[in-house]
Amino acid sequence: LERMHALLPYLDVIQIDDCPKFESFPNRGLPSNLKKMYIDKCSKLIMSLKEALGGNLSLETLGIGLDMESFPDEGLLPLSLTSLCIYNSLNLKRLDYKGICNLSSLKELILFDCPSLQCLPEEGLPKSISTLKILGNCPLLKERCQKPEGEDWGKIAHIRFIYVGSHLVL
Repeated sequence: LERMHALLPYLDVIQIDDCPKFESFPNRGLPSNLKKMYIDKCSKLIMSLKEALGGNLSLETLGIGLDMESFPDEGLLPLSLTSLCIYNSLNLKRLDYKGICNLSSLKELILFDCPSLQCLPEEGLPKSISTLKILGNCPLLKERCQKPEGEDWGKIAHIRFIYVGSHLVL
């Protein structure tokens, strides 16, 4: 990956799967025109995400599978992000509000197969989100996001399209 900039100057999508020993991105970071990135089963790599993305203003979509209890850390994700998909995250218990509250471009949040995710942040979700999808094995969150009796309903009622399972709730 060290020569990624020279070899792949027009790279705009990257997918990295099942590389648990992969610890960091290249020193020069990722290409500045990268639009979509998918990372799954690479827990050490996620720790170097902030440095790798640096001032990237083109990344729009991030799909990420985690082995962490909390995500994302404050300042980890680029402000240009319009779609965030967190999937296959068996140990994820909470979304960190400080890590998502400044994502004013974020339009879509997808949570897929996060069985330990207990609730949405107490402060709610960014007002910019117009689509929320809670799919797959997310039993705790699905129950909390039911209209109108769910404990988290008040945090998401402003979102235009809410899918819980395969059903459009709003």
